[in-house]
Amino acid sequence: MTKDYSISRRETLLGSLGLAAAAGMLVPSTSVFAQQANRWGSSSIGSTGYVIIEALASTVNKHTKLKNSSMATSGGAENMALIGENQMEFCQTTSTDWQPAVNGEKPYGKKIDVNQVLAYTVFNCTPMVRADSPIKTLADLEGKRCMPSPAGSSTAAMWRVLFEAAGIKVNWTYGSWRESYDALRAGAVDCIPSLFTNSRPAPILTELEATTPVRILPIPTDVMKKAQAINPGVVSGELNPTDWKTIDKPMDVASFSGILACHPKVSEEDVYQVCKAIFDNAAEVQSIGKQLKDIDAKFGARYLMTGFKVHKGAAKYFKEKGLWRDELTIAS
Repeated sequence: MTKDYSISRRETLLGSLGLAAAAGMLVPSTSVFAQQANRWGSSSIGSTGYVIIEALASTVNKHTKLKNSSMATSGGAENMALIGENQMEFCQTTSTDWQPAVNGEKPYGKKIDVNQVLAYTVFNCTPMVRADSPIKTLADLEGKRCMPSPAGSSTAAMWRVLFEAAGIKVNWTYGSWRESYDALRAGAVDCIPSLFTNSRPAPILTELEATTPVRILPIPTDVMKKAQAINPGVVSGELNPTDWKTIDKPMDVASFSGILACHPKVSEEDVYQVCKAIFDNAAEVQSIGKQLKDIDAKFGARYLMTGFKVHKGAAKYFKEKGLWRDELTIAS
């Protein structure tokens, strides 16, 4: 069963996204992949998204009778495609993935029927260069080597929108988060994404700074507005010196919210149990690592997106907690 599943995932990548290089990255994070398990798509191994989805799936396994298996993928764009091919029940996505997926825009080629479940953090993945780089602005990136993590990642999707809004063309190259950060350290690329969860630096960023000082590029207000007009999932986040000592004052940065998505076929009761397991044990989940500090029912409802369907099982949970927002849409 595992062998057939892997082949199907590879065909999905090649047919829906054209990401042949990513096919070899897709491996189960558990040694046993049960046939009836809910399949959870995460992100590249070692990334923040990978850690978060691993933790959430494990929490649901611990506190419910549901079986769940987390799988490493290249990120939100691939996960959306796999939902569309019935290869995933739950997956990591971000706010920037929803408009192109639901509308059938590039890179999907068809409309994806998918539901929101809960929000779990805000990712700050804004352009970043070495501190000693002559690049000072987004405009200075014209023609430069940019590596926005895997090609199928949400960060890569956001960067394409951001650079389109800025009117610049760059030389794209792709790789895992580890490869991206190693490439900047070695001077093989000029610009990579920062990686923060709500202004908190990811371990891979802290590790990089131990040997290679870095600097965030400012995002002009007009560029951010143009990017949001192209894709409303692009949001302006904030980095704070209280969380990241590298800066001496707050900075507005390109960001997106992390949203757990699910296939519409998942039952109302199962999705309700997923929400209950995660949020009723929020303190336990948060203790796993700083990547999970935003796991909270209030946060989970607040950052769901208007204009996109919320699974009725999630709606049931948030209504019970008095957190439902009337501007949200419940899936039929």
